[in-house]
Amino acid sequence: GATGPQGLKGDKGDQGDVGPQGPVGATGLQGPAGTNGTNGTNGTNGAAGSVWRTGTSAPANTLGVNGDYYLNSTTSDVYTKASGTYSVTGNIKGSAGATGATGPSGTAGVAAATVAAAVATTSVTFTDLASSAGPTVTVTVPASGAVLVTVTAGIMSSGNGEEGLMGFAISGASTVAASDARVVRGLGRNSGDTFQGSATYYVSGLTAGSTTFTAKYRTESGSTVNNTFSNRSIIVTPLP
Repeated sequence: GATGPQGLKGDKGDQGDVGPQGPVGATGLQGPAGTNGTNGTNGTNGAAGSVWRTGTSAPANTLGVNGDYYLNSTTSDVYTKASGTYSVTGNIKGSAGATGATGPSGTAGVAAATVAAAVATTSVTFTDLASSAGPTVTVTVPASGAVLVTVTAGIMSSGNGEEGLMGFAISGASTVAASDARVVRGLGRNSGDTFQGSATYYVSGLTAGSTTFTAKYRTESGSTVNNTFSNRSIIVTPLP
């Protein structure tokens, strides 16, 4: 037979359960880079920093600006400038240090003596000159036991090729005879030739204490040949 008329619409059914989450989609293409931003504005200038100055007297207030420092190198005072005026705010000089330990005693000073007289001798061994011994000096030999001895003389021989010798003997705290190892020598090629010279010797191993150094003289050949010694001097320097 023929289709019957549509029935009435039924009530809405209940909502169905949520379905499972679908898979993550593929990453999209990167977008184009953005344009650069504009530069920022410059910042304001900072305040001027402090300046150190030095001088040998107090600073003039016209020097520098507030916040500056000044060192008076004469007094070691430190100044700071504020409100247009410098004022002392410190001193960099420390207090006096403790007294140091006493140093070792120094050596005695140099001793020297001179005899100008010209006197001859024919002695072939060291001796004093007749009527004009010396010169002689006395010093205190220090603990080092060392001195420098310088002997000087003008030496004239009465014979050709003859030699005169001036040395020194040591007495007192130490006793050492004069010897050819410590002399000034004068050799005249011809009779009447005069030699003026000096010689200096380092003498060690002496005993500390008061010690006398005396000039001594001799001639090479003796007999009828003599040597005349003049302007004679001896200098002794103690060594530390």
